[in-house]
Formats: sequence, C-alpha cells, structure tokens
Amino acid sequence: MSFRRVASCWPSVLLAVIVAVGCYLRLRFVMRMEYGPESLIGDQTEYIRLAIQLLEKGIYAYRDTTPNTMVTPGWPMIVAGFFKLFGYEPLERTLMIIRVWQCFFALPALWFIYAIGKRLFGPLTGLLAAGFAAVYPPYVYSASLILTEVPFLTFFTALLYAQTRVLQGGGRRDHGIAGMLLGICVLIRPNVLPLGVVPYVLLYVQDKRAEWRGALAAAACFTLVMLPWWVRNWVTFHEFIPIAKGEVGNPFLGGTDPYFRGTIDWSRINEKEQFQEGLRRIQAGLREDPWLWIRWMTAGKFFIFFKSMWVGDYPGTVPGWYYAAMVRLHRYIVVIGWVAAALLTPWIRPFRFPVLTLLTFLAVHMIFIPVNRYAYGMMPMLMLLTAHFAVQGGMLAWTAGKGAGRLVAQRR
Repeated sequence: MSFRRVASCWPSVLLAVIVAVGCYLRLRFVMRMEYGPESLIGDQTEYIRLAIQLLEKGIYAYRDTTPNTMVTPGWPMIVAGFFKLFGYEPLERTLMIIRVWQCFFALPALWFIYAIGKRLFGPLTGLLAAGFAAVYPPYVYSASLILTEVPFLTFFTALLYAQTRVLQGGGRRDHGIAGMLLGICVLIRPNVLPLGVVPYVLLYVQDKRAEWRGALAAAACFTLVMLPWWVRNWVTFHEFIPIAKGEVGNPFLGGTDPYFRGTIDWSRINEKEQFQEGLRRIQAGLREDPWLWIRWMTAGKFFIFFKSMWVGDYPGTVPGWYYAAMVRLHRYIVVIGWVAAALLTPWIRPFRFPVLTLLTFLAVHMIFIPVNRYAYGMMPMLMLLTAHFAVQGGMLAWTAGKGAGRLVAQRR
C-alpha cells in the first residue's frame, strides 16, 4: 500500500476509533445502571403510557385518555413500534432493548458531526468535534432514557449535514433531503422548525441568491413527511393543527419566574390560560422592574442553559477524575465556542452557518423555562466552533514553533 493511500485513510481510521469509543461509553453506562419503576419519571412515563394506550385502544393521547395533540408523534411511534415487536409485559425487558438500540442509533450523529466539520473546515476539525460528541456526558447519559434526545440528535445532525450541502451548491435532491429531515426532526422535537430557513437566509444574504426552486423542493418533502400528522389532526379535531397544541403554555409560563423565586401561583391558573398568563407576566414585569426582566430573559437564561450539564446519575458511574475532566471539557467547549462565534463569525465565512443555527436555536429556547437539558441540541454547533478554533490555534503554534526552530538553527 502506497504512502499516499495510507495518508488518505487516516481520517477514516481515527473516526472508526472515535465511534468505537462512543459506542463503548454508551453501552457501558446503559449496562451498569440499575432500572426500575422509580427510574421512569416525568416524560418517560408519559411516553410509555401513550405508546401502550395507542396499541391497546388506538388512542393517541398524551397525559390523557382522549385524543390530543400535546406532543408530536415521532418518538411515541418509535416506542410503540418497539412495544409492538417485543411486547411490553414485562415492560423493563423491552425498555432495555430500546436503551441498547439508542446506544447504536446515537453513533451516526458522530459521523454527521465529523462530515459537517470536514465540509466546513477540514477533516481535523471534524474529527475533534466528533471526539467531543463521543465522550460528552449528556450524550452518553441520554442513551439510558426513554426520551426524544437520542433520535433527535441523530436526525438533527443529519439535517445540519444536508443543509451544509445545500449551502455548498447542492442540487435539488439535497434540498429535498433537507426538507424531509426537517420534517422528521419536527415530528420528534418541534422547536427545530425555525432552522429550516437558515440556509436560505444565508444564501440570500451572502450570495444574493434566492434559491426558490430548492426551497420549494424542501417544502414539498417537508409536507410529505408531516402530511399524515396533519390529516390525523384534521380528521380528529376538524381543524388544521400543524405541529402541537396544548403543551406550550406550561414551559412558557415557567420561563416567566425570574431566577426561580417562586412567583407563580400555579394553583390559580387555568391550564388553558397558561400562555396568556405568561404574556401578562412579561408585560407587567417589564413595566415594574425592566432591568430584572431584561437580565433574566437574556443573560440569566443563557447562563442556566450552559453553566452545568444534564447528566443525571452519570457522575456516579465513572471515576471522579474522569468526570472532573468532562466538566472542564464542557466549560472549554462552551466558552471557546461562544468566544469564537462572537469574534470570528464576521471574518470566517464557514462559521456563519453553525453560528446562525446556534443563535436561532437559542432564541427559540429563550422563550421557555431554562434548563440545562435544552442545551443538548445546541452543543454540536459549539463543538464544531471550538474544534476549528483549537485546530487553527494548534496549527499556528506549530508554524510558529517551526519558525523559531529555524531561527535558532541559523544563528548556530
């Protein structure tokens, strides 16, 4: 084998190692955890109940026994599919199958992060970003949960890769794939919907190019994916419900309690009026104490998103020194990523896509209650920015070191 062929294979070999490490960490954690009814709390229990109710009674209802549209059907249908194939008595056996499946389904996200980094910045950046994602504790921890995070991250990174191809002159097929993936992501987590316009905004602003045909192809494929959900909603409720209805009020109202001081009396608020009450609280807050509310709605929520990691019981399953290193890694990714975004976006064209995607996603989450779990979907962009900054810094240091070495050699 020639040296040139060996040199061309090294990214694939390193990526295979990164994927293997990511798979090992996820399987190790999932297999070591102890599970039981007490571990299924919050949304996990509701998704399981929905899936069982759908199979037994044919009723799609979240937290209810009559049909509703509180959550989109992406993840519940996946759970119901596993229950259909493997049964749910005993329940824990099938839940374990789902957890193991998630360990493997998470791995394509590592490849997509690498591929995005390679296309935007080069293979070194892609490999480093994929390495970050392989070991990042929330990405490992989420494989043990019956929640949307793992499938969302895989389809979301696939969407970002497709949009990268669109930005780099992709054909109508790339636009269509991007639209299809956007639809799948929306069916899993609807807050991703605004990201569908990001590549077209960039194409128009940067290149003065209105990509109407591509946008129409993307919209058509998006519609095809969403159509069964829209038809079901129309037949059931006799109205057009594009995404979901009835769940947004709670997290929106929860986000109107500055610094969690307990200023919301939930017992006095009708469930159907939570969104309106949230609007009223924001308006009143901006009138009575504008500085507190502006600070809360911007910097306050921002720091809550990124100050800590969403890791549950994960720290207790790894050595203390290792988790301390992961905490430092999280801080480096967040700080360097945001600093690089602020300083370099105007000058480095490839930065603009991940930065605009990051800012759009952040703006969506700023509306709701801030929890570190919501940073889950924002971290791939920060990983890419941090990786590129680190690679460029390393290359500059290497070049400077070689130059200094030559000067020393000349003086001798």
